Amino acid sequence: MKKEIKKLIFSMINLWCTKNLVDSQFLLGKILSDAEDMLYSTDPYDPDVELVFLNTCWFISSWREEALSTVNKLLQKNKKVCITWCAVKYRQDLTDSADSQRKAIKPHISILTRHEIDQLFLTATPRALTNIDQGFEYLKIAEWCDNSCSFCIIPLIRWKQQSLPIEKVVSSAENLIQQWAKEIILIAQDSTRYGTDLYGKPQLFELLEQIEQIDVDFKYRVLYLYPDLLTQKQLEKLTTFSKFIPYFDIPLQHISSTLLKNMGRFYDGPAIYQFLDFIQTSFPVHFIRTNFIIWFPGETDQDVQLLHDFIAKDYFDNIALFEYHDEPLAASSKLPNKIDEKLIHTRFTAFRRQVNQLLLSREHLRKWEKETWFIQEISPQTISVRPRLHCPEIDEIDDISPAQILTIEWKEIKVWSKITYLV
Repeated sequence: MKKEIKKLIFSMINLWCTKNLVDSQFLLGKILSDAEDMLYSTDPYDPDVELVFLNTCWFISSWREEALSTVNKLLQKNKKVCITWCAVKYRQDLTDSADSQRKAIKPHISILTRHEIDQLFLTATPRALTNIDQGFEYLKIAEWCDNSCSFCIIPLIRWKQQSLPIEKVVSSAENLIQQWAKEIILIAQDSTRYGTDLYGKPQLFELLEQIEQIDVDFKYRVLYLYPDLLTQKQLEKLTTFSKFIPYFDIPLQHISSTLLKNMGRFYDGPAIYQFLDFIQTSFPVHFIRTNFIIWFPGETDQDVQLLHDFIAKDYFDNIALFEYHDEPLAASSKLPNKIDEKLIHTRFTAFRRQVNQLLLSREHLRKWEKETWFIQEISPQTISVRPRLHCPEIDEIDDISPAQILTIEWKEIKVWSKITYLV
């Protein structure tokens, strides 16, 4: 009689970015495909869970602090923890953090490097889909980054850009659609530079042309677009793409040409205005999201006023404000003219007040318009819905009463189980 093998129950925690989430899905798919002696639980703190995979970013100090806090919380529950992370250079942080816990509960920690995880993305590893029941999924078209932004250490802790070939991206999109994805979200560290490593020049629009030819009813959006490599001809081509959602995620960081240069950006104020004006005139219905870094070293009162004036022009439907802080490995940490602590608080408060007022005004006007929504959650009194243009997991959702509903898409999404597989 064959002896029954006790199965190890594991779980997974993904922190921060959607690119990490795709990596987690590939890792989960690999485990579920290959490890017959392992069972997956969605609750990492379930008493039966023995092993937890923690996939996290490590290139911003606040994110590292959250990751270390999560590790310690898991260790206190006597879980075995396997870290999958970007920054091998910060390995000692994790080791030191765990030392204080080891004496009491003898935890087990192992580490999978980002390179090992990324190989799952670059090969034909099965992928476990975790958002498909909401009608969307992410499709990572490239990994890593060639840019040298002075405030960012991603190129230092990861590698040079590596894009998936166009035919593989299109095939993956087709598979996602077959798994009931109604919306595909294309992501990369810098989507505008997709294909440069494979084809010698950016090929994002050539890729989008191929995706447009998929003869199925679906939509897609592109995150992490930058204005520096976009030509007028390419921008005009965007207006001809019928499946393209006019959602523009443009991490601008600032409007001051001087600061943009010091940040290592490849565009300036005039290029930004040209890009935004094109969107407004060419897409009557659109959504623009950006983020800004406040109090970058050397930021003057004039730079601050430029940014206030820029925000006041009301181009944006969503704005994230990031507080600059020195990262030890980042070039910007060596820059002179750091901003005084008192001045930091004054500037950030002023920007936060301005952004909140503008966005609240936009939201008020939007809610008087007819919209198409996608259901997120249903309760007896309200329905939580995502407006059509809003990006999942990023932009605001609405709570409405059933009487307000005019049109709802994706009312019923068929899935075979909580986790579906893309082979």
